Amino acid sequence: MKRLLKFVIVVGLMFGGWALAAASLHVVKSPGSMIYGKVPFTVQLVTKNNLTFRETYVDTSKWSVADLDNHKDVVARLEQLNKTDALAHLNPTATADAHASATPARTASVPADKPSKSIFDFNHR
Repeated sequence: MKRLLKFVIVVGLMFGGWALAAASLHVVKSPGSMIYGKVPFTVQLVTKNNLTFRETYVDTSKWSVADLDNHKDVVARLEQLNKTDALAHLNPTATADAHASATPARTASVPADKPSKSIFDFNHR
């Protein structure tokens, strides 16, 4: 009985770890060369902003410019991490135009003379 309980706990922890890893990563495959036609060179692991199971595996090789709006979270995360080479196969001017319409413009700026607060500014005013 003890062996069965240990086995169940180990298997549960193993699958729980894999589930947590799947919820925290985007696996992004872009078009490119492959080894023997089966193993892609162009696979990137990109961390997600939130723990979700949505868009865990994303194949960008068949995307069009219209798909950028359907996958805004992945596109935004690729841009945050400067990994937009996964989207390089799309038309660059169309990609920039579509993404400019998808992301809101940042108009508010911090004044130059006032430093921004950090996490280490406790009660200093």
